[in-house]
Amino acid sequence: MSEEARQMFPKGLKQPETGFRFSTDSLLLSSFVKASGKCRILDLGTGCGVIPLGIALCNPDIELNITGVDISPEMLECANHNVAESGFADRIEILEGDVCNPQFASAESYDVVVSNPPYWCEGRGRPCPDADRNRARFEVEAELEDFAKTAARMVRFRGKVCFVFLAERVTQLLAVLTSFKLEPKRIKFVHSHMDRPAKVVLVEAVKNGKTGLIVEPPLILFQDKSKGSVYNQSALDFCKFIMK
Repeated sequence: MSEEARQMFPKGLKQPETGFRFSTDSLLLSSFVKASGKCRILDLGTGCGVIPLGIALCNPDIELNITGVDISPEMLECANHNVAESGFADRIEILEGDVCNPQFASAESYDVVVSNPPYWCEGRGRPCPDADRNRARFEVEAELEDFAKTAARMVRFRGKVCFVFLAERVTQLLAVLTSFKLEPKRIKFVHSHMDRPAKVVLVEAVKNGKTGLIVEPPLILFQDKSKGSVYNQSALDFCKFIMK
């Protein structure tokens, strides 16, 4: 079953019927992360475990130890199920933990910390009736600052932190990261079409890193609008999971 689950990924992942469901953004983040050698990775707010699974599948030949943390019992149950079904129990551990109270591991325990934090400030947009979905979309219990602060605490000196976030809030993201001595080093804007504004942004920062930001070529997901929602080959080359 594990090989079949890996081939189908991300199709077939167990998710809450009424709770938060992962989006393409999480898949893009898993492909944006650069891992090498023996690498310990932490995913803050892991949900159903899609980012750890994506990272593991992108790096089959690297010795990875990935931890996914979430506060929701329902999400934790889904994540554990997905990890077991994919045969990654030896590489991925799912833990209950609160981003605002990070007692799940010692400080500076990880080489890389990743996260797809809530995008919207509370009060912006219609709240969701489901508590888990509301928590994942809005900064209800944990704000962007909490995710950045915990990422800075958990990543080692010169370690990497990778976030996917709303492009329209990129100035806030960069300011928050630098306030916790996470120096932005790579940034990639993601557009649905060539002539549309960027929707999300992928950012890699280094703890106590030197200044010097590389703005990577933008990622354009779809071909010309007249052709419908057909993925660009460059987008598929960047993230093979989005087509499934």
